Amino acid sequence: MKLHEFIARRVILLIPVMIGVSILTYSLLSLVPGDAAASACGDKCGVVVDTALEWNTTSEQWEEVSISAYESNVMRMGLDENLLEGYMVYVGIDGPYVGAEPLRLNSSGYLVPKTSLGEHTERNGLIDGYWGDSSLYHRPVAEVVKDFAPVTLEMSLLALLIAYPLGIFLGILSAVWQDQIFDQLSRLMAIAFVSLPIFWLAILFQKLFATKIGICDDLFGTSGGCFPIFGRHDPSVAFPTGDDQYVSWYPAGGTGFHLIDSWFVNDETLSLMGSDFDTRWELFKDTLLHLMLPCMTLGIASAGGLLRYMRASLLEVLREDYVRTARAKGLSGYRVIVVHACRNALVPIVTLLGFSIGGAIGGAVLTESIFAFTGMGRIAVEAIQYDDQVVVMGVTLITSVIFLMSNLIVDISYAIVDPRVRLE
Repeated sequence: MKLHEFIARRVILLIPVMIGVSILTYSLLSLVPGDAAASACGDKCGVVVDTALEWNTTSEQWEEVSISAYESNVMRMGLDENLLEGYMVYVGIDGPYVGAEPLRLNSSGYLVPKTSLGEHTERNGLIDGYWGDSSLYHRPVAEVVKDFAPVTLEMSLLALLIAYPLGIFLGILSAVWQDQIFDQLSRLMAIAFVSLPIFWLAILFQKLFATKIGICDDLFGTSGGCFPIFGRHDPSVAFPTGDDQYVSWYPAGGTGFHLIDSWFVNDETLSLMGSDFDTRWELFKDTLLHLMLPCMTLGIASAGGLLRYMRASLLEVLREDYVRTARAKGLSGYRVIVVHACRNALVPIVTLLGFSIGGAIGGAVLTESIFAFTGMGRIAVEAIQYDDQVVVMGVTLITSVIFLMSNLIVDISYAIVDPRVRLE
């Protein structure tokens, strides 16, 4: 099978997987105790927000009724629909109406059945790009995810850029110097970083590198630490995000990845900023410095496990016959290890890449809270607390897509790392 055929086949297989994820997530959220309509109106649920005319079957005439904030939310969110109809509305599947004919307020002020049972109806939903409206943020969910997903992805990807080189390099040294002092110390540190809770590690790094009682002031002559203790930017700077603040050919409003966006801010916007942030380099440096501590927390926590995997994999490869043959032919130790042994030892490490991306995004929930970053992890926690189910669905779906695509990249990487692997 050719590479492009393999990629096309895997991308097509993502469709039923995503359908399964959406069904499972929607079904589980419907079982969670709570009332989204009550959460949206709080202590104002009993306040009358509208009046309508409802047909009284006993007196056979229209009677005026009051509509409370709670009842209005139920109708607006479609919470009186059954599970199947609710899912079809969320996804946007057109077809026969399968609900329980709940009442809706029409433009004339009458409460009438939403539609007749079995009648064909058109629904706007996920397929049409409409993810629902957040009751917590009062914005479309697609906009919420678009704003906050880059924060988590930027932090997670940079954390992996720290974790993989560090873990692989230390794992190679541990395998080469097996059972020596360096090997013993590295394994001890690996176990420690894997075992320590990530929030404890984050607080430890804050104390060491971002406060006066840490090690930076004595070693480097800084004042108050090497890195900012929290936040995505300096409090005195508002990072440019407007449609007219980037160069003309760059996406309006930027991509959300501030490490990249900082290099494309136009000169007019830079001239209006303070002297500390009036160049693209200063904006980039400010973003990078604020990212370092959360990325170090996630990266070093992941590097411990990678070190142990790399050490065990390389030790197994070093016992193979072809390695002994390479040594017998007089090849240098560096060439034997780096060129011949490491390439095969990296195969199981590549397998972990897909899971590492998912783990980094999962670990971002606590890390974002500690370092005051507002990303997908933080908004997901807030959405769960306030029963904003459409935001939870949006975050779950975008995380699933990232996880599936990362595993696709891993499968493709197999053929690059190990020629013995065939895409069949």
